[in-house]
Amino acid sequence: MGLLALTTSFAAVGQVRYGVQGSAQGSTIVASTDLSSLGAMLGKLSIPVGGRVAFRAGIMADIPVSDRLSVRPQLLYSVKGGNADVGRFISDLLNRFGFPPTTLPAGDYTSRVAINYLELPLEVVYGLDLGPGRLLVGAGPYAALALGGTINGEAINFNTDGFRKADFGAIASLGYELPMGLVVSAYYSHGLTNISRNPTPSIGTINPTNPTVNLDPSAFGGTLQNRAYGLTVGYFIN
Repeated sequence: MGLLALTTSFAAVGQVRYGVQGSAQGSTIVASTDLSSLGAMLGKLSIPVGGRVAFRAGIMADIPVSDRLSVRPQLLYSVKGGNADVGRFISDLLNRFGFPPTTLPAGDYTSRVAINYLELPLEVVYGLDLGPGRLLVGAGPYAALALGGTINGEAINFNTDGFRKADFGAIASLGYELPMGLVVSAYYSHGLTNISRNPTPSIGTINPTNPTVNLDPSAFGGTLQNRAYGLTVGYFIN
């Protein structure tokens, strides 16, 4: 009865609309490791991670609550990740242990992480009449589940490797919608889940003299959290 009443109230305010969207998405991973277990004076050390450009796309709905307020659930395929500078991290790590700055052997020490998520953002959107359309301000939580991923082209095994499949966070957006149903918006997504399984660093996997060093940033322990931002173009069909 409660669900029926809620659905009826939505219908009384306005029609539920459905649409599609696509985004150009930039992402990175905020990464750090706590070295206290290896020495009381070592403390935390950041892992430098650069951004990567990918995309997200999927379907969305707009459920009116009032003339200005609506709920917008979305179901998206979202590619996130980042490019970790493992060479710089190893140099910083050696410096923390008291070794002088060292030039690493020639090689590519970049860990290119890409994780493909099935993502469900749920935004509460407020619309303000402006010009021919509406200015939209939205915010809410998101939940995501990894469908797959790679590190430098090698598949991540989420059952045995150091990454968690589930992610949870918050998203905020600012956009503009035309009466025809065209929507353009910018968004920021802030991951709150530590997607690393390893609470402490596995220093034994780090060998700075080996150019084929394990470049899995989850092996360094600590925390890994997703960040993403982008520009979305969407269209409501009805």
